[in-house]
Amino acid sequence: KLSDKKEQEAGAPDPDIAEKEMETKTLVRQEKKVENETRPGKYGPGKFMGSEPEFLLPEEVSSSLRQLVPPANNVQDRFTSLQKRNMLEVRKRVAPHRKYKLKQVEKWRKKLPEEIDDLVKMKRKKKKIKLSE
Repeated sequence: KLSDKKEQEAGAPDPDIAEKEMETKTLVRQEKKVENETRPGKYGPGKFMGSEPEFLLPEEVSSSLRQLVPPANNVQDRFTSLQKRNMLEVRKRVAPHRKYKLKQVEKWRKKLPEEIDDLVKMKRKKKKIKLSE
């Protein structure tokens, strides 16, 4: 009995406290396991971000089902369902971009009439020079 008291004073763990800690750890582990089973797994570089289901308030619901408009897109719902079930990988949408900048060319129609006359004269001169050679 003296050795038990010395161990407790020296900082040895109490068996009752150790058992309680083990029980809490196992409970936490079980809760995490249940949570991980319901959460979608990781497939691909992105993380699945599920949205909350859309619903209508009682004031917004009409009395006739014929007048009720479906709030979501079926294709989008199917796509997110496939991502949630790890049949499609989750990625960020890539915006399209050009490799090279577009060249800006000034059209003849947008030039002033005097400028067009000058350009036509210059072209005629070039043609005459080519013909004379």
